This record gives sequence, structure tokens and C-alpha cells, in this order.
Amino acid sequence: MPTPSVFRHCVAAQCARIGALAASVFAILAIAGCQSLPLPHVPSLAEKQVQTLKTLGFEKNDEGWLLDLPEPIYFEFGKAVPKPDLKANIAPIAEELLRVDIRKLRIEGHSDNAGPRDFNRELSQRRADAVAREFAEQGFADNNVERIGFGPDHPIADNRSREGRAQNRRVEIIVPVGALRAL
Repeated sequence: MPTPSVFRHCVAAQCARIGALAASVFAILAIAGCQSLPLPHVPSLAEKQVQTLKTLGFEKNDEGWLLDLPEPIYFEFGKAVPKPDLKANIAPIAEELLRVDIRKLRIEGHSDNAGPRDFNRELSQRRADAVAREFAEQGFADNNVERIGFGPDHPIADNRSREGRAQNRRVEIIVPVGALRAL
């Protein structure tokens, strides 16, 4: 039978080996941790918002993000009653914007310069209101959707041609800069 001092010596040697083994394992794990693959990039909410806007066809400008709805697609000439296509096209846009927590919009109605100025301003306002109502029906709070009818005041094309006038009759959806999370 081993003596107590030999027994203590064997236990101490065994503990030293276990300690050395544990230290080696720890060192290997620490080195392996330093050489592991980087974690994948998880997009921030702001990055998801920008990507969603780009996917939907919005374009960046000084005021925020702009999507142009041409008049012939959504309204009869000289009228503000939307065609059925408007609801079908607004629904997925609204759904995607709400999904990425974009809740503020500005809807701008525009017209060409043919006809009385007051009529065109009022028509562009009614068209902006019609588009805003569609967004409200899809879940946007009414007070988060600003509506402006500019009439012929902001043309994007020459009103002297039929094509230019058609381009000027439009409704724009704008996501203001402040509506996005900071990048």
C-alpha cells in the first residue's frame, strides 16, 4: 500500500496533468475562436427600408424617396375617380412599406397646364386624396399621409406636346427623409 506522501504525490501529479490538459484545450479553443468565420451581416431596419424602397421602384431625391404614378394608368382624363387598378397596385406597396415600418407618406397630385388653373389644382388635389385614401384603407394612419395638389405648378416635361402633358399628369408618392430610421 502506498504511503500517504506517495499518494499525495500521485494525486498532485494527476492534477497537474489535468490542469495542463485543460490549459491546452482552453488555448486551442481561444485560437480557434480567433480564426473562426466572421458572423454574417444582419441588415439594420434602415437598410431593409432602403432596399424595400428600391425594390418597389422608389428613387432617392432631395426630399426622400419618390414613386411616380402616371395618370393614364390610374385615372381617366380629367377625372379623379381612380380606376380599379389603383387599389390592386397600392395594396402591395402599402404592405411592403408597413412591413419595414415606413408609416409616413406625402402624396402629391400634379396636372398639365391645359384648362383653367383652378380646375387643374383642384383635380390634382382630388387625385392625391384618392391615392391617400387607398393607403389609409391598407393600414396607414390618415394623419400620417400628407396630401398636396400642385396643379400645373411643377411640370417634369414640356406642356407644349401631348407626350409632355401626359407626363405632367401624375401622382407622386414620397417617403420623406424623416420617415426612415437613421442609417
